[in-house]
Amino acid sequence: MRVEESDVAVTLNGPWARGDARWGWSGGSAVQTATAGATASITFTGTSIRWIGSRGRTMGLATVSVDGGPATEVNTFGRPTDEVHTVIYDINDLSDGRHTLTIKVTGTKDSQADDGSLIVLDAFDIQPGATVSHWQETDANVIFTPGWTKSNINLPWSGTGASNPPELPVSAQESQDPGPKMTLPFRGTAIGWTGYRGPDAGIALVQVDGGAAREVDLYAPNATYQAVVFSATGLSDANHTLTIESTGRRNAASVGARVVVDAFDVTTPGRRYEEHDPAIRYAGMWTPDKRSRVWTEGVAATSNVPGSTATFSFTGTSVSWIGCSKGSAGGTAKVYLDDVFVKEVRLNQNYPVEGYQITAFRVDGLTNGAHQLKLEVVNTNGSYIVVDAFDVHP
Repeated sequence: MRVEESDVAVTLNGPWARGDARWGWSGGSAVQTATAGATASITFTGTSIRWIGSRGRTMGLATVSVDGGPATEVNTFGRPTDEVHTVIYDINDLSDGRHTLTIKVTGTKDSQADDGSLIVLDAFDIQPGATVSHWQETDANVIFTPGWTKSNINLPWSGTGASNPPELPVSAQESQDPGPKMTLPFRGTAIGWTGYRGPDAGIALVQVDGGAAREVDLYAPNATYQAVVFSATGLSDANHTLTIESTGRRNAASVGARVVVDAFDVTTPGRRYEEHDPAIRYAGMWTPDKRSRVWTEGVAATSNVPGSTATFSFTGTSVSWIGCSKGSAGGTAKVYLDDVFVKEVRLNQNYPVEGYQITAFRVDGLTNGAHQLKLEVVNTNGSYIVVDAFDVHP
């Protein structure tokens, strides 16, 4: 259940203002403030809740607490351009009953930030029961036919603003021609296409699993970036394929036929354990608190030192390692399950392929009990292994 920031269940105290209208907020709007002491709270019934907000270079620090308990600091600073309608913080394992979550703005910023201590509230998800992975259009599984071009890197696309020169930053792909297609295979129960709406936007055709094509009119009188322009929900937890086709057609009010593919949100049943969770034990040389890319909840841990390990202890029948696949994060790792070697995973990809929040490894069909998944860094070329998170599936 998603509760927007404008819902009567949400109480705002302090000088909160409307978020920038150029962003594709959940529900069409968000609120923001940098004033120390401002709060936002919601009373809900359940065992888990997720804060949806924004992360970026001008974002600051806040605390979250439940039922007046101990406050946990949450850092929304991130290196790339602002990410909107993104998962900021998950709270799980509450008692099954009524609770109140409170977000308090500190008015302070990350030590790496040049400026800005803004906090954004976009929505809350109550009892989400699923994980969300945000994939860029540069993911290795995304296939574009001829006719697409790289979008302007100076526009606020998802994931842009950070790169390893001479490589260009992640941006988006776009087309105004009839016929170019994009296909993306994915496993999950829902998918959202993040794109662009504006006065020069056109009409796209979208299909899931080769079904009936749905026409999506992307025209809007004002430009909106990182907007979720299409979503498919209620899918079976299985393999699916999303297809987007540029038609070259446009709304009569539009001055162009532009179709932009920026990113995707893939929803999978289960629970996510972030890289800092106490269920993960690190040995060897790891660098924590990496904020250089669009990691899940903004942070990842990395290592390029052979022999370093990350061991995740969990209870369940299925587990996934959420990582990264690109040139500088293209190391090799050995994967062990319950101390038994399973396989070696090599993650190298050449530019322009950059896969973030990807499923680097998944195993199903385990006995329903306690298990350990261990990753061992074995690369010898200096490339990194990224531990972004682990997912446990039902």
